[in-house]
Amino acid sequence: MPVTDKLPPFALQVLKTLMQTYDRRGPSAFDEDATKVFFAIGSIIAEVCGRERMYDVMNALDQTVQTDGIGLPEGNRSRSIN
Repeated sequence: MPVTDKLPPFALQVLKTLMQTYDRRGPSAFDEDATKVFFAIGSIIAEVCGRERMYDVMNALDQTVQTDGIGLPEGNRSRSIN
């Protein structure tokens, strides 16, 4: 089951925007930009929810990418990002 089956609307919009960027600019679009976004979101999670929550999220992300990939929920374009 893709991780996005349980995402709120805002998170789905962010994911769709990232996928559209990938479609337009290709994999190189995420070299530096994705790293900055990852650090920014991780910093926000750590600041708001604490470091333990950030570590939990990082572990969940690692497990998701290793197993299911990250795709859109049913009814949308079915592409997996691994």
